Amino acid sequence: MNDKKKEQLKGNLVEMGLMEQTDTLLDCVQANYRKQVLGKLGKWQQGWICFTEKQVVYPLGIFEEHIVILYACIRRIEKFTAGLIPMGMAVAYDDSKSGGETEAQFTISKRDKWIAFLSEKAG
Repeated sequence: MNDKKKEQLKGNLVEMGLMEQTDTLLDCVQANYRKQVLGKLGKWQQGWICFTEKQVVYPLGIFEEHIVILYACIRRIEKFTAGLIPMGMAVAYDDSKSGGETEAQFTISKRDKWIAFLSEKAG
């Protein structure tokens, strides 16, 4: 993603309240998010996952709660296979809204790269 596109995307994320103006957008890649529907049932939603200096952001629809995960809140990162595709990445984190641990599941290309990145940021 070129610098002009990053700045435009950062402006959108700041405007939506998903990112602070002082934060730096590092990269944004296509990913799918597994939205829980009922119990363990879920459906995959296409979108973009954004990595900043402070957090991971996955913007959802207008009437949906966006996924914002501070690196400091990450407790566990695991690989999984989504169907037959070995691109799954599950991120467990402390969710201040629910008061407990929440897990977000994504499919993302270059999964190992992003797991290493998140592991380093999470400490």
